[in-house]
Amino acid sequence: MGIIAAGTTVRKETMRTPVISLYPPWANWVALGWKKIETRTHTRFASLVGKRIGIHVSLKWDNAALELASEFLTEAQRSTSKNFLRVGGAIICTAFVDWHRELDPLDNKNALIDCTHITRYGLGLSDVQGIEAIPCRGKQGIWYYDIP
Repeated sequence: MGIIAAGTTVRKETMRTPVISLYPPWANWVALGWKKIETRTHTRFASLVGKRIGIHVSLKWDNAALELASEFLTEAQRSTSKNFLRVGGAIICTAFVDWHRELDPLDNKNALIDCTHITRYGLGLSDVQGIEAIPCRGKQGIWYYDIP
């Protein structure tokens, strides 16, 4: 271990990380570990398997989310969700993507949404790690950001 001179700035190493944007409160639920499966109606996120990804909170709040997820949340989780700040535009956590596959009704609880009536594909998320929020503009699809 070397000696660092006074006044020297030590740069934290950053990693070019794939990021996906989610509307709040869905992104908040991922960050809290309540939502363990991120869903889409397409397979374009299959390339994320085996990678650590960033979760970005979009600016637009999903007004239907609480109703859609209600049956899969506890009363305490529903109450907490009503008090979330309606602020977005930041990467708030990272997660590891374990798998990607077509979902079935057994996935409803971990996806926080009904996977029965619409074909949905999911990313199995694990090892969610909160980070200091990184304000930034999100994008659709997979985009990249240097996350320390």
